[in-house]
Amino acid sequence: MSARGPRPRPRLAEFLAGCRDEAPLLLGVVPFGLLYGIGALAAGMPAWVAQLASAVVFAGAAQLVIVQMLAAGAGALPVGLTAGLLNLRHVLYSVSVAEHVRHLPRRWRLLLAYLLTDEAYAVAILHYQCRPPSAAGPDLRHWYFLGCGFTLWLTWQLSTAAGLVFGATIPPAWEIDFAVPLTFIALLTMLMRERAGQAAALVAALAVPLFAALPFRLGLVVAILLGLGAGVVASRRGRHAR
Repeated sequence: MSARGPRPRPRLAEFLAGCRDEAPLLLGVVPFGLLYGIGALAAGMPAWVAQLASAVVFAGAAQLVIVQMLAAGAGALPVGLTAGLLNLRHVLYSVSVAEHVRHLPRRWRLLLAYLLTDEAYAVAILHYQCRPPSAAGPDLRHWYFLGCGFTLWLTWQLSTAAGLVFGATIPPAWEIDFAVPLTFIALLTMLMRERAGQAAALVAALAVPLFAALPFRLGLVVAILLGLGAGVVASRRGRHAR
């Protein structure tokens, strides 16, 4: 490697590298998608609506909670509020990745924002941090980000479809729901390498017992908000220090 920095890889090579590095996380995503498809049918959701939600919403944890709440008879307002709170973590993701993509055209930023899910972010941000932009050519790392996001998006669509089509034939003894916590444990391990992730996790962990007495499980909401705030502050301080 020269003193000028790593040589930039062609667009296709960056894209395929993102696909390759995202692949290990798909072992947890596939059962996750199957569970969503099965849960959507159990909640009485038409199959085409469930599949469309995977394509448009593209938020696994929120989708899974939504179908569980619908199955329990929850109304539109609590379902919407819960889904919104679950997705507040994407604010931290956006702040973290903004410095790497702000130079891109709007169409690219919109596309990457749509693909900014937990698993795609965890892989892409490590790539941004470990592979600085090359001085020998244009910064093509957003193609790597695209590869991560596209791989995850395609897998999510296919696993959702499989859950909708074959969900009724999956034996209960398989207990595929174990994949959900394992997936988030793997993501937490990756994201804890970042100072912002460490700050968010620490503050949220301390806030949970402090606000546990609040009614309607609002203590968890407060912990999420405080953790996000700590992560944003840590991320901004990290940028100013560089």
